[in-house]
Amino acid sequence: MNRTSRLFWKLCGIEKMDNNQTNFPYNFNSSACKSCRGKCCRGLGGYVWLSMEELERIAETKNMDVAKFANKYARQVEGKLSLQERVINGEHFCCFFDMINSHCEIYEIRPKQCKAFPFWNQFKKDPKKLFLECPGVTFKPSI
Repeated sequence: MNRTSRLFWKLCGIEKMDNNQTNFPYNFNSSACKSCRGKCCRGLGGYVWLSMEELERIAETKNMDVAKFANKYARQVEGKLSLQERVINGEHFCCFFDMINSHCEIYEIRPKQCKAFPFWNQFKKDPKKLFLECPGVTFKPSI
């Protein structure tokens, strides 16, 4: 990760994305994603941070001009970029979450933050909320 990328993620409140899954007190089985109907892509609301490179890549994949894509799918929050949300009956959905088929429309090119889920540092010390939301997460057996 280059210096600019590290600074970007620090500014987004994700100071260090720990890609070493052995540092977490749980395991993740991605096959469970099909059964949960996208709980990680919906809920009370929040931010899906994305870099300019990610925005450009998604816009290109959608065959859209970057400015038009950003206007339609991104929002600026405290000087950073986040994907927009849709709110239906008080529930927030990522703008790329297909509610009918319960999957991500940009899964192959989803932002780094999404790729790292559920291995976010906020869950490392206290994964209780994560266990309620994600059926793919299980505690690691004690050794």
